[in-house]
Amino acid sequence: ASPATGDALRGSSSSRPPRSFSKGNRSNSKTSRSSSKGLKAETPRPQLYLFGEIEGAVAAYPLVRLYCSWKLHYDSSAWTVVQGDTEGETYLSEVGSQGFCTWNHPVQAHLACRTLRGWPRLEVTVRGSDSHGRRQLAGYGSWSLPVTPGTVEVTCRCWRPSGPGLLGRLRSYLLGIVPELLHSSLISDSSSTGNGTSKGRLVLRTEDSVDVLFRLNLVHQYFEENGLFVSLPPDGTGPA
Repeated sequence: ASPATGDALRGSSSSRPPRSFSKGNRSNSKTSRSSSKGLKAETPRPQLYLFGEIEGAVAAYPLVRLYCSWKLHYDSSAWTVVQGDTEGETYLSEVGSQGFCTWNHPVQAHLACRTLRGWPRLEVTVRGSDSHGRRQLAGYGSWSLPVTPGTVEVTCRCWRPSGPGLLGRLRSYLLGIVPELLHSSLISDSSSTGNGTSKGRLVLRTEDSVDVLFRLNLVHQYFEENGLFVSLPPDGTGPA
């Protein structure tokens, strides 16, 4: 072989990595693969997706304009908000000729939970005004979200405190004066004490008021991976 050819061969052999270095790379890759097989991926927490609309409300006399403030009530020690809004307010809308007030207000939230304690509820406070411009409370409402995924359309019956006796009703009808709650926590509180007396809204004198229409979609993620089964089996015999 010519000197030039010999130099080229020597150059190619010198650029090749040592055999011991190649074996070391192979052994290290085998070790990393074996260690990765021993690790188990952590299961994400159960996720709840809520999206839909607060369609509107059926007004109660004598209100002709309504708006709604809403809030997603849950146990903050068990649930966390990943994305979205948990409270909001619609715009003021006129009551139509059919007695329905349309809002079409969007609701969208993504939550994760550690436990199912304190399952989310949707609380609403509806206010409005009559034909004389007097603003007053229309009603409070609370509705627990379904535990099964899917699409739901439901009407939430709202209530409001009523004055004591005939005099209180006359004040509400003639003057537009309606009692209101000082603490919004009473909207969903229906618990009672150990001696049988209620500490929630059950002790209040109330009356039915407006009906709020919800159209919502619920999606579950990582529930079954965490051992939570909330749907029926294919044969429909009972809980899965």
